[in-house]
Order: sequence, then structure tokens, then C-alpha cells
Amino acid sequence: MDRGSFLGVLLGVVLLAVAIGMGPNPRIFFHPASTIVVVGGVIAATMIRFPLGHVSYAFSIASRAFFTRPPETQDLVGQIVGLSQRARREGLLNMEKSMDVEGFLAKGLRMVVDRAEREHIHAVLAQELRATQDRHHQGQEIFRFIALSAPSFGMVGTLIGMVQLFASIKDPSSIGGAMALSLLSTLYGAVIAYLLAIPIAGKLELRSREELQLKQIMMEGVLGIQAEIHPMALEAQLHAFLAPRERGEERRARG
Repeated sequence: MDRGSFLGVLLGVVLLAVAIGMGPNPRIFFHPASTIVVVGGVIAATMIRFPLGHVSYAFSIASRAFFTRPPETQDLVGQIVGLSQRARREGLLNMEKSMDVEGFLAKGLRMVVDRAEREHIHAVLAQELRATQDRHHQGQEIFRFIALSAPSFGMVGTLIGMVQLFASIKDPSSIGGAMALSLLSTLYGAVIAYLLAIPIAGKLELRSREELQLKQIMMEGVLGIQAEIHPMALEAQLHAFLAPRERGEERRARG
């Protein structure tokens, strides 16, 4: 689990709860009509804007972004260099029998073992990179739309509350409910947008960049093994993807 994200959400919820609890009547912040307008409106608008399958996939990706962590880049470089050494020492066929990889890297290495042309390997892996980027962009777009629509539906709830307020001027007993709908709808919309949707979209963008960098390292490693580049030269080539701090830590670990 991404502890920073979990602690951030927890801290935000706790701060809101404390601020509400310090008031004279915390129960006034729970207003069913405001919830229906804002939450129901956001769900309806999102389902209209995007196919249902894309929405469910976006929430699936969001859960993985918060509950799974990508491997460290220096660990991946070490794994690829180890595969290169094994291929050089034992041959490609023996490397395939003993390699413990899956997904994108396994697909590339199988094409190398099958003696596919370098251009073909590059084209297939690059196309998968673009497809991954497009899928991630769709998920980010959905949460950005939620961040945009939540305050808008908060304003819709405010307008409904104002209409009810002006309509009930002659009935003072109805003014409180209309004011609550008017103000709490804006609050709910802001909380959904700024505590949930915008941070989730940003986290998905960060995770997308991390995954794409890892897959670029895998692609360069696969092409290096296919070209029979010396493992030390391949390691130096893959180090270009690492931050200077990460390269320094890896050199100290080897020393």
C-alpha cells in the first residue's frame, strides 16, 4: 500500500471530522438532499460522459495505484543485466527455461528467443507502450472530469437551495433546510473534488510515468539482449534511465 496516500486521505478526513465535531451540532453536516444532488449528479454525469466499462476500469486502476507499488528501477536494471549475463553464458534457449519474469518483459524476451527481427520487437513493444499510456490517460481523464463536475453540482445544489429559500420566505420553518441544502452542496462538491478526485488523478499520472519508465527500461534491455550487447555496456545504457542518486546508491551497494 502507498502509505503516503493512505495517510493523506486519513489526515484529510480526520481534519474535516475534527472541524465539524468542534461545532455545536455536527449532525447538521449530514444532509441527504445535498448528497443526492452532488454525488448522484457526479455519478450520472460521469456515466453519460464515459462508457461504463471505462469508468469501472478507471476505478480498478486507481485501486492498484494506491494499493500496489511498482518495482524499484535499480532492481529492474539488475534483473535485466542478470538475464543478459545468463543469455551470454548459457544461450537464449537456456535463459528462457530459467527466467522468472512475466508481462511486458517476458513478451519481449520470448520474441528474442524466437529470433524475431529487431524492428519487429521494437514495433510490438512500442505499440504496447502507447496502448498503456492511452489507457492510463483515460483513467486520469475520468477523475479530472469528476473533479470538474463535483463543484459544478455543488453549485447546482446551491441554486436549488436558494430557490427553495426564496420560495419559503413566508414559511420560516422551511428556511433552515433550504439554507443547509444551499451551503452543504457546495461543501460536498469541494471535498469530492479537492480531497479525492484531483489527488487521485495526480497519483494516476505519477504511477503512469513510473510504469512507462519501467517498460522503457525493459524495452531497451530486451533490445540490448537481442543485439548481444555486453552486460556491462547494457548496464551503463540502462543507468541513463536512473536518477544520479539511484546510480550512486547502486554503486555503493556493489562496493
